[in-house]
Amino acid sequence: MKHNNNFDFLRFLFSFLVVVGHSIILSGKPEFWNGFFASMPNYSVYSFFVISGFLVYSSFDRLKKIKIYTKNRIKRILPAYLFVVVFFAVFLFFFSSADAGHYFSGDWFNYLFLNLIFANFLKPCIQFLFENNPGCAVNGSLWTIKVEIMFYMFVPVLYYLLNKKTLRAKNLILLGLYIGSLVYGHYVEKYYNYEMAKQLPGSLKYFVSGIFLYLNFDFFKKYQNIILLFAILLGFLEFWFTPVPVRVVFPFALGILIIWFAYSRIPLHNFGKYGDFSYGMYLVHFPIIQIFVQEKIYDNYMYTGLVASYIVVFLFSVLIWKFIESPFLRKS
Repeated sequence: MKHNNNFDFLRFLFSFLVVVGHSIILSGKPEFWNGFFASMPNYSVYSFFVISGFLVYSSFDRLKKIKIYTKNRIKRILPAYLFVVVFFAVFLFFFSSADAGHYFSGDWFNYLFLNLIFANFLKPCIQFLFENNPGCAVNGSLWTIKVEIMFYMFVPVLYYLLNKKTLRAKNLILLGLYIGSLVYGHYVEKYYNYEMAKQLPGSLKYFVSGIFLYLNFDFFKKYQNIILLFAILLGFLEFWFTPVPVRVVFPFALGILIIWFAYSRIPLHNFGKYGDFSYGMYLVHFPIIQIFVQEKIYDNYMYTGLVASYIVVFLFSVLIWKFIESPFLRKS
């Protein structure tokens, strides 16, 4: 199960779709507009949560040791995250409208501190930076890292809650969490806002979908094509005919589609042989796109500028993998 799958390809695909979607949204150019790709950042993030539920829970299930599990999670997520936050906080001075004395001020230190502790939502912008862009956020994608870490912390608690219970009891508990997440997301979005609704526990329904499919993997593999057909049918009917914004079936149907593709016979198992660039791509793309918007590269060069931004993002992600992520992951 660990190696004979297409998860490396899926992570790369979803990261790239986030890049494409944000380039469309942040550029604000009607020539780039495509509703399908503009919606991909949200759907890709949901897909990441499904994959994370499946793989992270399976990791703890194999290890059963909190210390090793914690070290592995820290090595996977922290080095690249901390580097990106610090690097762009410093590097973006060259694209600000202030001198060093005004840029590296209390506002800058406040941004750096809050983002280093995963509180990006409290301080998304730096003064004197991206002032004329449609949005001032330095890295609007970082909110998901906070949610991901909370998932990591939740997994050992959930594991010991489910431990020694029958599979039926485990499934009922996961179903309860799924329904609770649906209800929370629906009412928070209805009475507050969508941004709050997609935080934890609103996003938990995707994470537990991945866990559910891991716990029932043997059954899923046996009937995967039939299950996939029903999931697509129900998801399609719900998407087109349900008059309310909440999607009851969609999170689980999305999970079925992802896990089916991950273990299908499509020959993509060696996609990540040269490295896993998806996380670095996800971390660096937002500020790079913001630079392209501010410097009017999209305005002046149109689709050439768009492709150039993708190339820069990819090169950054390769460097981060080679010099930061991979060395830390190799450390025992």
